[in-house]
Amino acid sequence: MTKPKAYPYPQIVTGDEWHVLEPTDANPVPRTDNLNKQMYVPMDRECERCGVNHSRMIRRHELGHAKWSPKTMGKLMRGTRSDAIEALEEVRINYRLGKANLAMDNFIECEDKIKLHVTDMMFHASIADVILYVISSAAFDKRKDYTEPFEYVLNVLNSCISSPDISVLRQAELKFAKNTALGFIRRMITHKYNQFPSYRKTQKLAEQLSFILNEFIDKPKPEDVKPQQQTGNGQGEGESTEGSNESDGETLGPTVDDLEKRMRKQLVEDMEYSSGRGIGRWGEMTIHTPAMSVNLQGRLNNGRSYRPSDYGYNPKYISRYCIDKKIFKQKQRVKGGTILIDASGSMNFNGNDILEIMQLLPAVNIAMYNGSHNTGDLHIIAKNGMRVNDKYISDYVGRGNVIDGPALQWLASMPERRIWVSDMKVFGSNYGDAAGFNLLKDCYNICTANRIINLKDIEEVKEHALKLNQVL
Repeated sequence: MTKPKAYPYPQIVTGDEWHVLEPTDANPVPRTDNLNKQMYVPMDRECERCGVNHSRMIRRHELGHAKWSPKTMGKLMRGTRSDAIEALEEVRINYRLGKANLAMDNFIECEDKIKLHVTDMMFHASIADVILYVISSAAFDKRKDYTEPFEYVLNVLNSCISSPDISVLRQAELKFAKNTALGFIRRMITHKYNQFPSYRKTQKLAEQLSFILNEFIDKPKPEDVKPQQQTGNGQGEGESTEGSNESDGETLGPTVDDLEKRMRKQLVEDMEYSSGRGIGRWGEMTIHTPAMSVNLQGRLNNGRSYRPSDYGYNPKYISRYCIDKKIFKQKQRVKGGTILIDASGSMNFNGNDILEIMQLLPAVNIAMYNGSHNTGDLHIIAKNGMRVNDKYISDYVGRGNVIDGPALQWLASMPERRIWVSDMKVFGSNYGDAAGFNLLKDCYNICTANRIINLKDIEEVKEHALKLNQVL
């Protein structure tokens, strides 16, 4: 015998006549149209798969919309997204239901479906999609605590964040999405004078949420989601080695891949632990090409053109036979490239440092950048064997970062063998969250896409200059 349908009565809630229908296959999403007094909800009494009355929770939620939501969403102002309004309105309605002792305290779909959906999002959803899903799932009891179904969603998401099946970058993205969503949920239900949050608050927060969503609408790339394969020495993604790869019989120290892994790991750690939850903006960058009055050509020509090797035809270094048998004279295969120096207050260098670098890398171009407030400057300080004088360098070092992203974009457009000298503590302009998650992610993407290597200071540049050029 077929059980009778569970019919809701929104007319009791509002005093108006309503048309209540079941969702169709063409549009299966439950919804409430307060303007035309139409409600579309499932009317079954229990789930055929798990026996839970999911539809009862859906009907309760839609009755809450009939009681407390406005007739229309209203005019969307200043780039506000409709899905941001809808997600935050779900929070407002579920909060009011909880305070009315009608909490959404049961699942609106089977637990295994929730787990499957969240797991699929772990691999394929944009950060914006994850934020919207978490916000829309929020539900509360009378004490303002989260309900069991919402706690379940958070627990599944937490297990995804710690999953070894995704990269550390993806883990950081999911953690940012969860924290951002919880931040908006808390703001939505926090109010003064024991009042309920109004629809105006939904609109106001939706404007801010839309700005964040628009920054993170791109789906993840497969290579950013899957963890990298471990190398033969047991080194996994993001790990750095102080290994001893050899080329032409000479120890090279950390390889380019090692340094790239170290950089990616540091940026991801900063995303997770040091970044802000808001959206940051880079400052406006101005490029300066000052006169280069110091000619280094004479001293560069005296730079080391040859090195000892254990093979060759010219045995110049006989005295080394008992040491390492590198008795042959081999011509250096020294290449140039571009070095970008973070010239904020924490970095120190001078003209002698530039000379030493250019003796190791004669064809190198060197630029430095810094900024303050909402603007920054990139100065090209060495090129083609010439450099600026010491006074120019001392006059323009210091201040803050502001333009790390635009400066890295400039570096990406320069000839390969690109080195970024920075502690990677990046900050944007005063117009946004100066430590925003999106700023660190932008630096990560630029460096990864353009094989930019990070070295921590000038001394590390000197240490690795020739070694890097042998393997780049």
